[in-house]
Amino acid sequence: MREHPIPRRGEAGSAYIVTLLALVVLTIMALSLVLVTQTEIQSGTAEKTINRVFYSADTGLGIAAASALTSSSYSGRTVVLNRTTNLLNPKLITADRVTVSPMVPISTVRCDWCPANDDGVPKFWKVNHFVSSTAQRLAWDSDLWNGTGTPPASVRPLGQKTLSVMFEFQPWATPPVESLPDAATLAQMSF
Repeated sequence: MREHPIPRRGEAGSAYIVTLLALVVLTIMALSLVLVTQTEIQSGTAEKTINRVFYSADTGLGIAAASALTSSSYSGRTVVLNRTTNLLNPKLITADRVTVSPMVPISTVRCDWCPANDDGVPKFWKVNHFVSSTAQRLAWDSDLWNGTGTPPASVRPLGQKTLSVMFEFQPWATPPVESLPDAATLAQMSF
């Protein structure tokens, strides 16, 4: 018969220490995974906000072009787009405030491609316009909302993007009634 070996005193409890070390390593790995996941969620949220304000600013440029083409309106405006409430917190409202500058004609020349202008008398024009659009992504508590459909003035933006563009419209039947800007106004425009 075999006799059971007598455990040595130095080996007693070593499995406990190995198990504790394995748990510490697994806990550190789990915490680092949580940190990486949280960082990725924040990065994704920031990218979503950046994309929203970019496309909202682009929509503002489209509004300016459509307004000039359909009604010859060159005035600036502010619109609120994408107003939503949060499903988890119904008091939280988010929206995009888009401010469009007045459309400024910077160059008016005779349309060279228009056959109606072949007789030397300009009937159609080629007009270059400058316009910029600034979009801000906003979030505020509905208690602060003034009920007019516009966000409160004191709201700090979550993101902001400004786009500037030069539109060329031709043929343009009547040149704009607004005069061309002076040199100081042109210097303030950023292309």
